[in-house]
Amino acid sequence: MLHLAAPLGFYFVNRSLLSFPPRSNITAWIKRAWTGLAFSSIFASLFLVFAWVVSSLSGVVLYALGASATLALSPGALELAGQLTTAGLLAVFAAMAWGYTRGQAELHINEISVTVPDLAAALEGLRLVQISDIHLGRFMSAERISRYVSIVNALEPDLLCITGDITDGLDHAPQTFPALGGLRARHGVYAILGNHDQATGGDAVTAALHSWTDFEVLRDRGTVVDVGGARLHLIGLDDRGKDWARGLLKDPVLDELAAALPAGEPSVLLAHRPDLFPQAAELGLNLVLAGHTHGGQLSLPLPGRVRLSMARFMTRYPRGTYYSGESCLHVNRGLGMTGQPVRIATPREITVITLSRHPLS
Repeated sequence: MLHLAAPLGFYFVNRSLLSFPPRSNITAWIKRAWTGLAFSSIFASLFLVFAWVVSSLSGVVLYALGASATLALSPGALELAGQLTTAGLLAVFAAMAWGYTRGQAELHINEISVTVPDLAAALEGLRLVQISDIHLGRFMSAERISRYVSIVNALEPDLLCITGDITDGLDHAPQTFPALGGLRARHGVYAILGNHDQATGGDAVTAALHSWTDFEVLRDRGTVVDVGGARLHLIGLDDRGKDWARGLLKDPVLDELAAALPAGEPSVLLAHRPDLFPQAAELGLNLVLAGHTHGGQLSLPLPGRVRLSMARFMTRYPRGTYYSGESCLHVNRGLGMTGQPVRIATPREITVITLSRHPLS
């Protein structure tokens, strides 16, 4: 009876909470806490399945090695298995609790140097700042984005690039877009649209950006940034993906735009998804800036630079910096969040890229 009543009880509680509009900070907090508990329980359930598989395989291995079934099922062995499983469940919930609190608040200012052969002297040391996946709205209020704007501006960027997923909806635009519009860079702020912007309405998001910001929105076109007589070419692509997760491996629009670039002049591609990097490298583009993956938001850190996350099911380039010949790709982990406001081993990111003719020591 309990096995039937418990799921039904959880079902009706979930239905009630989802349909109940939060009318105060307390009810909103209760709704967020319950949703976070439910989301964490998914990972706890996955751990229980994992523990059952490991326990079953261990029993098979012990039996194959000659251990008796009595030994494998002894009270001591069962007690140890139960203790290990309990410890694992506690670790899962502790990690998720940290991810919803301290983890999601962490911010990493990631500084990298990109070598561009034959870079003009005027462009030597140029500082490009990249932000991505802001997701204005539910998890990114005007107050929060204002704090990040202040941090970015304090970096004194020469050029600022926003690589898509600027907003989730436009009902909050009169508050959030002017706050975002406070971003400043010596040679301008350039933005492209991501899949969430396209879902909101690409033309509507572009109009909102033109109304409340001074950003130049690059939609399947290029532009030239003049720095002391030297030219840096920017190409910005609209997001086109196979689905919500996977990106195109080849885009004919990129072929057309790259063909118009003068030989020997540096180029930067802004593409929301990183999957076009092989095509961009083949076309000789120097730098590709992308986002979309959020670095997985939830990662399992392993020794070295390896990070296991859901982003690895989305793309070959889940997070960080990659090279192909003389081309470089950087995949930003994003400022905002989707789904749930949780991050584990995947802090928010602001990237500072310094262009150099020679590798910086």
